Amino acid sequence: MSLYFLRTLILVASSYMWVVILQLGIVALGSSFIRLDLVDSLWRSYLGYLEGSPYSISKLIRSLSPRYTIHKTEYVRIERLSYTLYSFQEKILERIMGDTLVVGLPTGLGKTYIAGAFLSRMSIEKPIRVLFLVPSVPLGVQQTLFAREKLNIDAYFISGELSRDRRVKLKVWNAGFVVCTPQTFFNDILSDYRGILIDARRVEDPIKFLRDNGLNDFPYDIVVADECQRYIGLTDGYSILLAAKASGSRILALSATPLLHDPVRYGELRKVFDNIQVFTVEDSEIRKSIPKRILKIVEVDLPSRVKLLYDTLIGIANDIIREVKESYGATHDYMKCSEHEECRKAKSLKILAFRLVEDGASSLIHYQTWRLPEIKVRSPSIDVSPYRLFLDVLKESPNHKFDALLAILSRSKYEKAIVFVESIEAARQIGLAFQNMYGMDDVAILVGKELMDLAQQTAALIHFKRRAKILVATSVAEEGLDIPSADLEVWVDPPSNPRKWIQRFGRILRQHGGKREAVTYAIISRGTHERAKLNSISRKTVRYYGFTQIIVEEDIGKQKYLTEDMT
Repeated sequence: MSLYFLRTLILVASSYMWVVILQLGIVALGSSFIRLDLVDSLWRSYLGYLEGSPYSISKLIRSLSPRYTIHKTEYVRIERLSYTLYSFQEKILERIMGDTLVVGLPTGLGKTYIAGAFLSRMSIEKPIRVLFLVPSVPLGVQQTLFAREKLNIDAYFISGELSRDRRVKLKVWNAGFVVCTPQTFFNDILSDYRGILIDARRVEDPIKFLRDNGLNDFPYDIVVADECQRYIGLTDGYSILLAAKASGSRILALSATPLLHDPVRYGELRKVFDNIQVFTVEDSEIRKSIPKRILKIVEVDLPSRVKLLYDTLIGIANDIIREVKESYGATHDYMKCSEHEECRKAKSLKILAFRLVEDGASSLIHYQTWRLPEIKVRSPSIDVSPYRLFLDVLKESPNHKFDALLAILSRSKYEKAIVFVESIEAARQIGLAFQNMYGMDDVAILVGKELMDLAQQTAALIHFKRRAKILVATSVAEEGLDIPSADLEVWVDPPSNPRKWIQRFGRILRQHGGKREAVTYAIISRGTHERAKLNSISRKTVRYYGFTQIIVEEDIGKQKYLTEDMT
């Protein structure tokens, strides 16, 4: 099938803004059609669909917050789990002792399930009070639902949706199992100790310092800190961990990417945790319990005019970079420089060229870089301006990767599939095109805060978890969101860093239904920087996290197995 995004696209630049006029733009996808000039209205329709659906976070928050005053201090006993652990998770559970940081266990391998089993074990001895810290409201909703559905207890989510006066009136901190962000808990419970806690971070032994200064009464027996890599430094989360340890409460912290190779970070963690357990997918017990990891690389040809635009943009950028080197020295780093206009131009042009081949021409329609005079004047090598060539490319090849993406999804068997793409605009266009094909119920779209607030992001994730078959998402996973698992994954572009690599891959590592392979497709453009970028991030992921996979080059149904990693 072919994708035709535009009939007419006119971009008008002024000194203050540029306007995109889309006239009868049509996406033709088999029997499904979508007008690109209606993208904004279609997007509003999807957001309205989420708000009016059972997935609405405002409805969920109201249902998860206390409704009546909790007069007495409550405790919980977790007597029944609605899940069983894998053998490797059982072994990890056996190694949790003291104040433990569970690290190195990739996203998707059940750190929260291990935490739930730990809490169940502790509560069997005697009822306990649990504070479950999360970095964001959406993740708080998800973890509260987990506690209610999987631990079978009365868990409450405490957030800014309840005013502080309302929280005081309801006596919310009397609840036996509370999920909240560090900011909410700190503001209500520890704000009077702010000065002492700041001073504690500056001494060699902060725990002794806090005890000597009278901070030894923490209202919860156990603290679970999810995504705890965010807590290190001058944060409310780190203050809570210090206060809990000084008071003798137990701490279980969870992290997939703690970056223990950073000596400063490691030193800060050691001040809180007696026991740091590091696990990787290469551990023998874990390898037995997860599917074989396979990355299938699908290389697509760049249409001739897209390649011409890419080369032209790179050429203009390189000309500017040569001028920068002559003016400011050969070692001047234009990518990090924000002082010189030439450096900013070169960086913007390189990003524009990279995004063109990574996410498609139509993902660039809102880029301010098109206003640069270097792009608006005729280029001798192409006999028109790069801007004019861009308009032609939009008509002919708006997204050169879409056919490959559609072919992968069409020929694969899956219950849930995730499509990852860095560009918000590309994610929106691809998601709406799929909704036009399959229906809004079956396609969820998740993008960053520029177009979706946290409530809408959470609703989209729950939409995918409970109903939709396909999720089209940007890299918001690292912003404190727990993306549900899937059994097929496609990367429209390479991840930009090792953490995103781990987080993307982790979504398909759970061994649902005894599956033997966890397959991820990576679509890259032939003859561009994408191959080198994929190789570079893969090597860093191996070096930092020990995460490897089998690499398969896939070309028109033919597969060639290469190596265990891309070193």
